[in-house]
Amino acid sequence: MSLWFVIADAAKARIFEQTAQGSEPLEVLDLSHPEAREPVTHLASDSPGVQATAGGPGTHGMQEKVTPREAEDQRFARSIMKEVKGALDNGKISGFYMAAPPHFLGLLRGAMDPHLSKALMGDLDKNLAGVNGNEACAAFRRLH
Repeated sequence: MSLWFVIADAAKARIFEQTAQGSEPLEVLDLSHPEAREPVTHLASDSPGVQATAGGPGTHGMQEKVTPREAEDQRFARSIMKEVKGALDNGKISGFYMAAPPHFLGLLRGAMDPHLSKALMGDLDKNLAGVNGNEACAAFRRLH
C-alpha cells in the first residue's frame, strides 16, 4: 500500500505518493490557498462589533477570538486533512508523513481526527514548500 508525503504551508500543499520504499514519488495533489496571500483587510467583512455594557452606560469593542487570517489558515488545514482522510478511508494509503512550518503544522495536527492521528507516521516542523518529491521523501527518511 502507498504512503503519502504532505508538504504544506498556509498558501499551498503538495502531496506526493510513494507506492514502494525507494520508488519514485509522484505528485498526486496540488492544492493552493490564494487567501493566504490576501491582505487581512480583504479577509475581514468589517470592524469588530460593539456591545453595550450590562448594568451601566457605555460600550466596549468585541475582540475576535480568531483572526480572519487564522480562520482561513484553519480552513485550509482542514481541507488538506480531508484529502488525506479520504485516501486513508478508501484504502488508497496505509499512512502518511507531513511537513509544514511550525504554526501551520500545529493547525494540521489540530485538523486531524483520531483515525488520522494513528495513520500519521511522522512529521517535521520545517518548510519544504520548494522541494521535489525525492527531496520530500528524503527529508522523512530518518523517521521511517
